[in-house]
Amino acid sequence: MKRLASLITFVCLALLFCANGTMAQSKQLKKDSKKEVKQLEKEGWKLLTGTGTLEYANLKYRTYVEENPDIVPIFGLAEGSNTKIGRNNAVLNGIADYATRATAQVTGKIKSLASADNNQHRVREIDKFAEAYQTSVNQKIYGIVRQHFVLYREDGGRKIFRAYMSFDEKEARRAREEAFMEANERANLEDLSETVHDFISEPVQ
Repeated sequence: MKRLASLITFVCLALLFCANGTMAQSKQLKKDSKKEVKQLEKEGWKLLTGTGTLEYANLKYRTYVEENPDIVPIFGLAEGSNTKIGRNNAVLNGIADYATRATAQVTGKIKSLASADNNQHRVREIDKFAEAYQTSVNQKIYGIVRQHFVLYREDGGRKIFRAYMSFDEKEARRAREEAFMEANERANLEDLSETVHDFISEPVQ
């Protein structure tokens, strides 16, 4: 009986410790988000759409990203006078930036492996692969990205838009693997194919 009581006490204390830790993290997150929003407002950023406030939108976004380890945040910027076009371009630019980084990360490693082989045909095939891979990643990430909110600010008669987005890394990895398969059909990487496939699974930095 005493052992059972001790076990219950231990479990309760552990739950209390976890709850206190979660509350402390939540408190710090709110503090950081509020500070970030204050800086954004100081720079002239405003929430483009929605009935909520910038503080609420940013805290909700930060909480979603930090509470889900597999979620990857991305951002996009664009300029324009038309709100709808500017918003869409900000989203597309954020996705394009990710696709560019994903391609640079993979092709950089491919070229490092192939550096000893001074073969111009191999170089052309790598470039062909990179172009096809980037296009495919761009298209596939667009299909899984989640748009959270968009900010805008006026600057000398023009508008600058900033899109806040995210996606699941597991889905992004599958998208990169599919993009690899498609790109590899257009370019012949020969003996490098298997090694390159291993690179694809690594998170994009």
